[in-house]
Amino acid sequence: MDKDQKVSVLTESGTNELEIIEFHLIKQLPDGGTKTCYYGINVAKVREVIKVPETTDYPNAQDHMIGVFSSREKLTPLVDLAGWLGVSTTKDLTHKFVIVTDFNHMTNGFLIDGVSRIHRISWEDVESPSQFLEAGENDCVVAVVRYSGNLMMILDFEKIIADINPELSMDKYDVTTDKKVDLNSATVARRKTRTIMVVDDSAFIRTMIKNTLEAAGYNTVSAKDGGEALETLMDFDAQSKADNVPLSSLIDGVITDVEMPRMDGMHLVKRLRDTVSYASIPIVMFSSLMSDDNRMKALQLGANDTITKPEIGQMVGMIDSYVLDNPTA
Repeated sequence: MDKDQKVSVLTESGTNELEIIEFHLIKQLPDGGTKTCYYGINVAKVREVIKVPETTDYPNAQDHMIGVFSSREKLTPLVDLAGWLGVSTTKDLTHKFVIVTDFNHMTNGFLIDGVSRIHRISWEDVESPSQFLEAGENDCVVAVVRYSGNLMMILDFEKIIADINPELSMDKYDVTTDKKVDLNSATVARRKTRTIMVVDDSAFIRTMIKNTLEAAGYNTVSAKDGGEALETLMDFDAQSKADNVPLSSLIDGVITDVEMPRMDGMHLVKRLRDTVSYASIPIVMFSSLMSDDNRMKALQLGANDTITKPEIGQMVGMIDSYVLDNPTA
């Protein structure tokens, strides 16, 4: 079974499951000892794991970029992940490996010390980082998995790539200078009467989406995972009934990621479409995992549309089409 088939099986009915590749870095301690640090990445983002390839220096490279190499005829940057994370590891590359990722229309290599195993788990067993550990949009850990007495940190690779390659980052997008977006005062005023929920486990991505929507006039509320989103939306439903007001006075649409702790985006869509009050609310899925197959599954589950994460420039226009231009909105 290849990677795309695995992703298809896990998302075809909103099963709320995923496969995580566990890898590790071996931290060198001041006393000469070592400590193994465990991390994870969704298998759907991984093209392959290889021995360290020969690299070529790249002029004026960003910090922690070792060089570039060819991966299936694509020029691929090799990132010193331990260096970026501030973990001191041995400089000897003899026994190290490289995780080659493929998402957001980009291929990148990350230097690691080793791969342990693949875990198939439910998102319900994936925890959001404690509020005491979260560092806002600068945090690079989006989730934690406990197993066999260890803690495995799920890293925010979108954040890492954006930091190392800022010119490729989505936060370069400015909706106020996008000529394709209607910023007429009357349209902005209409958006100000609408509220969109933004659901993403990455504080970095959440902030970027919220800033884009709010700059165009929309009000926003946010949730850090599908579980928190569902709880908030059910509270809105109960409030609208208790106050005898339309649900649309509280919420008008949802933008959600796919991979999140507690409850993934596919399962969130399924739960909302099974709830009478949310059977027709506009839902857009915004994800780095939006392959053609995943788009089909998202639409089958009830999402109105999908966007692949680099294409944030499509977001306001798409939300307008479902929230402003819909005659029932």
